[in-house]
Amino acid sequence: MVKATGLLLLTVGICLQLEYLALGQTMARPNVVLIFADDLGYGDVSCYNPDSRIRTPNLDRLASEGIQMTDAHSASAVCTPSRYALLTGRHSWRTELKSGVLGGFSLPLIEPGRKTLGDLFKQRGYATACIGKWHLGMEWDRPHRGDQEYAMRQKWDGVDFSKRIRRTPTSNGFDLFFGISASLDMPPYVFIENDRVVELPTSMLEFEDKGGRPGPATKGWRHKYVMSAIIDKTIEFVGEYRNEPFFAYVPLNSPHTPHAPADAFVGTSGMDVYGDFVVEVDHHVGRVMQALSDLRLADNTLFIVTSDNGPETNMYERLQQTGHDSSGLLLGSKRDNWEGGHRVPFIARWPGVIRAGSGSSDPFCLVDLMATFADLLEVNLPESEGVDSVTALPLLKGESGAYRESHAIIHHSSGGRFAIRRGDWKLLLHSGSGGNNYSVKSGRRAKAYAGTLEQRLFDSGHRQLYNMRLDMAESQNLATEHPEIVAELTSLATEYIKNGRSTPGSRQGYVAGDWPQIDWVD
Repeated sequence: MVKATGLLLLTVGICLQLEYLALGQTMARPNVVLIFADDLGYGDVSCYNPDSRIRTPNLDRLASEGIQMTDAHSASAVCTPSRYALLTGRHSWRTELKSGVLGGFSLPLIEPGRKTLGDLFKQRGYATACIGKWHLGMEWDRPHRGDQEYAMRQKWDGVDFSKRIRRTPTSNGFDLFFGISASLDMPPYVFIENDRVVELPTSMLEFEDKGGRPGPATKGWRHKYVMSAIIDKTIEFVGEYRNEPFFAYVPLNSPHTPHAPADAFVGTSGMDVYGDFVVEVDHHVGRVMQALSDLRLADNTLFIVTSDNGPETNMYERLQQTGHDSSGLLLGSKRDNWEGGHRVPFIARWPGVIRAGSGSSDPFCLVDLMATFADLLEVNLPESEGVDSVTALPLLKGESGAYRESHAIIHHSSGGRFAIRRGDWKLLLHSGSGGNNYSVKSGRRAKAYAGTLEQRLFDSGHRQLYNMRLDMAESQNLATEHPEIVAELTSLATEYIKNGRSTPGSRQGYVAGDWPQIDWVD
């Protein structure tokens, strides 16, 4: 009897130990869901902006269950370069795209052989999916592929939509792709699954819906159905791969223009159609949260919600009419190197690893996600990959960010202008915003800032230096008071560009002729 009891206890002990080891292995390899909103402003999420006219209860709850980072930045102030940097850990201005964005028929921007987040997770045996807006170029079947370019021009003449599309996300590390080729206001207006259109376009947008540039569309296309289709497919993917680790990259089409909330959300914000669209974004975040909970996956899923850049400039008219500030007291909007162009919401939840209700005010850039996920997966990146990426995993875990203080963040505007941030100091290497062409008559802000608009825009001596800890609104240019900091940060930005990387390692190459707008590079 004693022997039997001892054997039973030994068996139970072994089972418990194996269960503990299995749990440890699972926690080390969480599922990852990354929702990447489109033009969602820092002030649009109510947990970031107490004065927001829009309520976002699901995002607020996600923040209460995880970490809310208050100094997170997209890698660019516009769509395409922000996405390239997020997926590769390398700034887009190191490619042929020095300013602006791509269109729905543009050449692929991600170079063949360049490692993406999809490749990184596949390396560790994850099922991977990109579901939503790609906006990094695809190779459509056409007689003269040389007509394609790195530009937003919409050239669809000769495209055979019945043929396979080359170099979609399935060529960049993703097992599954479902979504649209570019922004919701760019043709073609068709859903793509893996490397083929789901339905052939048989009409033009102007006969199907309002908003956006004219172009081929499937019959009955409506912008208002796109976001729900993206989330439906996301939930389907999560359910299908619930028994193995998965990575779901979910770049939304919203709340980018045209603002097109589904019928059920019209009027729900009590503000305007943009507010309704943000409410719908929050609703769909809640749907994914609920799906993870129903499938008992929430405890072992790193769930991240962030945005590709700041809000569209129509926020200024909305501010005047409704009092809602999509930039949340920050200066500027989408396209700008001012904070409103690239400081974005960033919320992450991972129960048992990320402390619930925590926060971080350490500067962090979305280009760092490549190194962060490599750290999480214990993958050593090749020296030529993730050249601008530094792990932020310790920040997510609530540890000190002092280890990364020597690494600066590069900001980049739609106009191809640069700014650099290290610690408390931010230097804009240009006058004005670097993106939008504001004027005194534009009514760009319905609030007072220190100094006149003319001084803020044009009399900055071609440099703007701000202490972001003391002056988040960028109201006091300190460039003349601290020439030594201006010189130091200018030198560091030059080094980052010339070396072809901002992290330690061998030089990646630099072509001086590629930088016509950078008059400060020798």
